[in-house]
Amino acid sequence: MQEILNNLKVFNSLKNYNFQRLHMPGHKGMEEIFPDSIKNAYPYFDVTETVYTDDLLNPTSFLKEFLENINSFFGSRYSFLSLQGSTHLLQSCIAAFSKPFGSILINRDAHKSIYNIARILRLDIEYIYPKYDSLLGIYTYIDEKELEEALKKTKSEIVIITSPSYYGINQDIKAISTLTKKYNKKLIVDQAHGGYYKFVGKETALDEGADICIISLHKTLPCPNQSALLLSNLEDNGKLNEMLTFLHTTSSSYVLVLWSEYGIEFSKRFGEALYHELEKKLRELFLPILEYTNYRFKNIDILKLLFDFGKLGHDIEDIKMLLSRYSIIPEAIDQRRILFYFSIIDSFSNFENLKNFFYDIIKKKGKIQKKPFPLPPRPKKVLKIYEIDDYKKTKVKIKNADGFICAKAIIPYPPGYPVIVEGEVIDKDIIEYLEEVLGKDFIEENEVDVVDER
Repeated sequence: MQEILNNLKVFNSLKNYNFQRLHMPGHKGMEEIFPDSIKNAYPYFDVTETVYTDDLLNPTSFLKEFLENINSFFGSRYSFLSLQGSTHLLQSCIAAFSKPFGSILINRDAHKSIYNIARILRLDIEYIYPKYDSLLGIYTYIDEKELEEALKKTKSEIVIITSPSYYGINQDIKAISTLTKKYNKKLIVDQAHGGYYKFVGKETALDEGADICIISLHKTLPCPNQSALLLSNLEDNGKLNEMLTFLHTTSSSYVLVLWSEYGIEFSKRFGEALYHELEKKLRELFLPILEYTNYRFKNIDILKLLFDFGKLGHDIEDIKMLLSRYSIIPEAIDQRRILFYFSIIDSFSNFENLKNFFYDIIKKKGKIQKKPFPLPPRPKKVLKIYEIDDYKKTKVKIKNADGFICAKAIIPYPPGYPVIVEGEVIDKDIIEYLEEVLGKDFIEENEVDVVDER
């Protein structure tokens, strides 16, 4: 057996992952929150659909009861547990409610899975551009007047809004819902990053008027990667259910379902108390650097901390050195910003270690950078996203891509949204923006797929 273990690349790469995990998934690797019966579920509970089990895609017994409990807790008419993440749920919604060669209306900083399914289903994309904050370099709130103008013009029957965003920006879903109902559009809210809301006494997008709310269980709750829930208040969910089952694996893992159910029940019982304890710790910890973070925004999701260390005179190498010293792994980092992603389980986290990390940052302030983040360019669209498949492609270095039509989206994390997508023209502004945000090495070393115009 030891010889087998010695040959396992994945096992040997991850067995010493002994870091403070300030990233997804939400269980943070804390084994102590799981009883032995749950930790040891594999392989005993790894069964298939038989006369003694149930079928996640057509539940009739204990899985049906599980989903009925979900509906009761969330106040939804219909729910679906996906083991393929929010990606599967978003793409199924779009497949169910869009028409061939139609369009969808989304916020520009939407998840890449939405762009991917638009290309597959041959849908055009119409955009809502949220306001932009140049101090942190992120999109923030959707302007209701601009949204209404977009709703007047769009041919799309669905509107997809991300709330909260990757950086914790919560949109005014009640106001947005009022507008989408006025123009007879279905409102689908990608609330993947706010999966914990209901468990700590906050309203979900469904509570605020959305037709469909999609939440990731694994991001901020003690649930396994890939687990996500769709919640619907539509009266007729037949077409939606059909697409969800079409696009989901027929070999659902009972182990993942079991872990998901445990995480849900754990969060029902302990979520609110753990959240309030964590919230107090976070606000105390980040008070000295508040003005350099996303915490200064109204109605922010406090479990996402975006910190501009450049404002305190540090560069990325300084921060990487400190991260290594304190054995901390963040969710993401770029030339000036670092993103920490917390979950309710971080109530048990080593806050002394985190305090020391930030103490060193504040203590060793360098020359403060006051330069604002550049405004993301709005690229010119010359092809619909799916039309790119009709052209030959080639690769060029990003620094040499001026004037080419993008054939594969560039979506760096951060900033976590498409800088440019298929069918848009790469110009000098795009290249300069990427260099400013991600560094000179990024544009010099990386290639981008473009339309081959030779």
